[in-house]
Amino acid sequence: MKTNIILYSCVLSLASLLMTACSDLEDIKPNDPPTPVTAEGGVFILCEGNFNSGNSTLSYYDPVTKKVENGVFRRANDRKLGDTGQSIAIYGNTAYIAMENSGIVWGISTDDFKVKGQLTASSDTKIINPRYVHKVSDTKAYVTDLYAHYINIFNPQTFKYIGSISVEGAANLGYCSTEEMVQFGKYVFTNCWSYSNKILVIDTELDKVTETITLTSWQPKSMKLDKNGKLWVITDGGYTTAETSYGDNVPHLYRIDAATRKIELDQALTTDEANVQIAMNRNADTLYIINNDIYRMGINDKKMPVQPFINAPVDSNGKRHKLYGIGVDPHNNEVYVADAVDYRQAGAVYRFSSQGVLIDNFKVGITPNHFAFSDENAKNIPNENEDENENENEDEKMARALVSKIFEYMPAPGHQVNGYTVVGDFIHDGATMEEACDSVMSHFKHQFMVSLGAQGGYLVAGFDHNVLNSNGDYDLAIKGNPYSYQSEPGIVWVMKDENGNGLPDDTWYELAGSEYGTENETLDYAITYYKPTEPFADIRWTDNQGGEGIVPYMKSWNAHESYWQDWVPAEMTPEGLCRTYYGSRLKDTHTYTNGYTMEPPFDWGYADNDGKDYFKNDNFYKKGAMAYFKISNAVTKEGKPANLDYINFVKVQTGQTGCSPNLGEISTEVHGIWSLTPLRGKDEK
Repeated sequence: MKTNIILYSCVLSLASLLMTACSDLEDIKPNDPPTPVTAEGGVFILCEGNFNSGNSTLSYYDPVTKKVENGVFRRANDRKLGDTGQSIAIYGNTAYIAMENSGIVWGISTDDFKVKGQLTASSDTKIINPRYVHKVSDTKAYVTDLYAHYINIFNPQTFKYIGSISVEGAANLGYCSTEEMVQFGKYVFTNCWSYSNKILVIDTELDKVTETITLTSWQPKSMKLDKNGKLWVITDGGYTTAETSYGDNVPHLYRIDAATRKIELDQALTTDEANVQIAMNRNADTLYIINNDIYRMGINDKKMPVQPFINAPVDSNGKRHKLYGIGVDPHNNEVYVADAVDYRQAGAVYRFSSQGVLIDNFKVGITPNHFAFSDENAKNIPNENEDENENENEDEKMARALVSKIFEYMPAPGHQVNGYTVVGDFIHDGATMEEACDSVMSHFKHQFMVSLGAQGGYLVAGFDHNVLNSNGDYDLAIKGNPYSYQSEPGIVWVMKDENGNGLPDDTWYELAGSEYGTENETLDYAITYYKPTEPFADIRWTDNQGGEGIVPYMKSWNAHESYWQDWVPAEMTPEGLCRTYYGSRLKDTHTYTNGYTMEPPFDWGYADNDGKDYFKNDNFYKKGAMAYFKISNAVTKEGKPANLDYINFVKVQTGQTGCSPNLGEISTEVHGIWSLTPLRGKDEK
């Protein structure tokens, strides 16, 4: 209670200051170019302007210097942004801005704000009033629309129009508008706002609406996806008129399981507020909700709290300001709130810490509504743990920390190893083990995916320096591609070059994870795979626990003739050509229900596993999440601490034997392995 009272007073004073300030920004001169983005990142603020006035603007804020530059689009391009800026989304170094009433989607550089491309309403497209942009892949993006009965598709690199997805018939009354989009696996969900109570489910492989979810409340306004694969949707409740009714003006908050499409939470909110919005924090485990004030809510909470996290400012006449937009910086969970004030004068932005303490405030354009955060936002923020190589950029640090050689690439059979569409035939037919290892190393340098195949498949990598044991801190980072609903855990092993010959021929020690020593892990496990005698066939396996099964052949995923890898050594037995893998095995925990597979993560300690040790570490790698490992968790074969002072080699091994009808075998994926030793300035050989 005390925190909110203090914040309320602080914001009230801020509101008074802003109301007495100049009501209009200085006239932006086209010949006054904006400052280049020297901080290599920042906060982009889209200001909607007034409908039919053509006064939308774009502002840029540097959180390090606390400097704001307004009108950067016009100043960089010598033209106006357009009418009614609806949304902005950043992917890589391009910001996509949907200008609703102008019928334009701009693509601008996040480095200098200059236009890179545009998509325009015309006779060649079905765009009318674009609302939101969602990038499905490097070559495909969706654009929702307020008036069109279509979601339009374009190439986000070339801005070439590709086609459209019909949403006609999804509306209950009048016309159908599509709004925000989130992606869960291959499915994109979008909310139908105008006169509707629908969530549409789009299959991105078919580019087609395949399902709808019906809500009990009208006009879903905002939507986000949490770390557990749950959709959070807030409606504005619709409205009533003299002629007819499109709702009851009561907003609702929903939690929906994205896999099963089932509504798990439906809470009617106590206030009547049309401009409801949802934002999510970095870890996707906390919601921030605009409903007059700002509310904060954990994803496991059963209802939205009664007490606001941040109160909306109130002017001297007791009128509450209109909070019009909210964003959470993914690098540090700071909260940015847009205040439309009175929709006529310059809007305000408040910057709060993750605990709700006001850090800064500044003026922007008219009616600020959306925030976008550069991928590099945190890059130059001072860090007390910064490496001694202060002039070295992040890519150079990562290159120095990456493993230097792949000694063995021994994948088990799997549909992502030979000719998989994402990985491709990156190892040519007839390749030797050395060539296969070189190809893996090449992939790691670009952080491309490498699959280890089914249970037991592994790779062995080595460093060109000793990776020191920090005795409790993280020492290794391994990147995978897990989700909370789809983790494929890999067991990690480490080795010290005890004989000093530079080869991984000493003793392997397992890094004990959360399941080590429990019934969920089997030690001294061995599994044998048998080469099929016919093309396009399943691959049979048996193990030393009396188990047996198959790696299924799935043409829909990979039409290669066989998932068997010829560069991996095999032996001839009475049962045919086979190979055996040794290591540990984790219990299969996947489930398959109604056509959907869930592969939940373990708590911690595994590669390609969305546990609590898989996170975005601003002190190491700011561009994405990775799993982090401690050498101090290494154990001997007897389960005792190995007490290694350093290691030189790492092995990652697929840990589970499961497979599902729609996704095939569980197979750990690795995008790279790094040591944290160079980042501490300890390059000891």
